[in-house]
Formats: sequence, C-alpha cells, structure tokens
Amino acid sequence: MFILLLCLSVAWAQNARAQSPTPTGVREEIKEKVQERIEQIQTEFKKRAFWGTLKEITNSTLVLDTPRGERRVKTDEETKFFGAGKKEIKLADLEIGNFIIALGYWQENGTLEGKRITALTQAPKPAVRRYAVYGRVADISEEEKILSIVHPTKSDVTYQVKVESSTIITKKVEGKIKKVTFPEIEIGDRVVAVGTKAEGNETITAKLIHVIPGKATGLEEVTPTPTEKVTPTPTKKPTPTPAE
Repeated sequence: MFILLLCLSVAWAQNARAQSPTPTGVREEIKEKVQERIEQIQTEFKKRAFWGTLKEITNSTLVLDTPRGERRVKTDEETKFFGAGKKEIKLADLEIGNFIIALGYWQENGTLEGKRITALTQAPKPAVRRYAVYGRVADISEEEKILSIVHPTKSDVTYQVKVESSTIITKKVEGKIKKVTFPEIEIGDRVVAVGTKAEGNETITAKLIHVIPGKATGLEEVTPTPTEKVTPTPTKKPTPTPAE
C-alpha cells in the first residue's frame, strides 16, 4: 500500500511539472505577441488613399493623375470596385477620365496595393460655404460683373463679389427698398452681400446684394481743426519812482 501511494505521488508531481509553463515558453509567447503587434502597427502605417483622374489602365494597374503627380494603383482578384451609390462594379467598368478614390497599402516601390476602388463620373464638388459681407464699393468691373468691397473700418481688407444673372439686387431709393440692376450700383455705395464661396476660391458668388447709397454716417474721415494758439500777453513791470 505504501509503495502504491509513493508511486502515485511521484507520477502526480511529474505531471504537474509538465503542465507548468517554463521560462523559455513564456518568453517565446511574449515574443510572438510583440511580433504580432509590430506587424499590426506596420500594416496600419502602410494604409494609404490616392484620389485623382484615371489616366491609364495597364495590366490591371491604374495610373492616376493626382494633385501630387502621377500615382499607380495595383489591383488583383481581391480588389473591390464600387461605382456611384456604392454599387459594386468590375475593373472592366472603369473608364478613362473617371474620378478614382483608391484605398489600400503603400508599397516600397511607390505603388498602392489597391483594396477598395471607388469610381465616379466626375470629381466631387468642393465644399461651399455661405458668407455675408458689408462695406463700401471701391471698384466695379463692368465686364466681369465683380464688385471690390472695402471693409468699413479696415481699409486693408477687400472682398471680391461676383454678380450673376440670378443675383437679387435691392437698393434703398427715396426711403423705399426696390429691385435694381447691376449698372445702378455706384462706387462709394455701401452694400451688404450674401453669397457662397467654394473652397480654394476667394471670390464670393452673390445670391443677394442690398445697396445703401452714399456714405455711412460716422464713417466719413474727419479732418481735425487746428487749435488756435493763444500768445500770452507779457506782464508790464512797474517802473519804480525815484524818491525826492
């Protein structure tokens, strides 16, 4: 009986030692996890996006004309292609002149390994922002229908306002607001212009212009009147009378 118990104890101890992780095994496991993390970071770092006009298709490689020059996007059987409305298409559906947005992984040779390609018939319109400006008309381009408007208090700030056929122009005439035409705007008039400006374009396209004829009260330059200097009258000193 004693011998049997002794044998069982030895067998259990050997099994426990076999199941316990060795220092070498722990180190190898840590190294594997670190390597996996490094590969994950490298993959994330290589993610890129190219966009531009499709210039050429050669051996499943797209040549794009981008803002930073010519770029190449390599495609394969795993590459997904999409058209307008996220509709799935094929490589054969692409046409020269399409606007391409390519997502994928950057390669050391400068080529993008394309994973997702979106093709549009034309480039997306730039973002448009609404603006409202006020100032004095300093110059008028009759041919281009552009007003140069100077800020009322900052003479170095000038706005360029484009007037189109759809622009609504109103003017205060004899105390009443009336619709007028572009030729009725005069240099020196004050205007409030409301319109839009596309990203990268400094000219405001006017939707509405309201004209206030003449100069604004309180904005005219005041010429200071020189103060008349008062010349002090010399005090007359009394002449002493000689004693008799």
